Amino acid sequence: MATDSSKIALSAPDHLGVVVEDMDKAKELLSRVLGLGPWQVIDYAPDKDDLFIGEPFRLRLAVAEQAPLVLELIQPLEGKSIWSEFLKNNGEGLHHIAFTVSNWDEMVQIMELAGIRMAAGGTINGKRWCYFETSPGGLVIEYGEK
Repeated sequence: MATDSSKIALSAPDHLGVVVEDMDKAKELLSRVLGLGPWQVIDYAPDKDDLFIGEPFRLRLAVAEQAPLVLELIQPLEGKSIWSEFLKNNGEGLHHIAFTVSNWDEMVQIMELAGIRMAAGGTINGKRWCYFETSPGGLVIEYGEK
């Protein structure tokens, strides 16, 4: 398994994740001003078996695509999570950049060997996802399994 980060060939980001306090207000503004929509909205609450890092939480997601941009709005609803902590500490705003990767295990290993901490992770619909908080840089990177 290659672990030289100079050999990483990421494709374009899958989406940008933005944490919001009020999903309806954010959707309305972005639809009116940027023409984003239609929005696919889901409530997500993984059970303990679906998390390998992090505590149980509940959130609302809204996704809109206006090629090439895919925007994911995230409204934390319950529990301590990477998103609720971000909202508490930073307010609303850009939270992460996401990549869908076919080599999920390799990408995770590259990040861990670089000393970058996995902050949250789990499975959804049988596919793994995780967040890494980079420092220096302050960027949160999400990897989702293809």
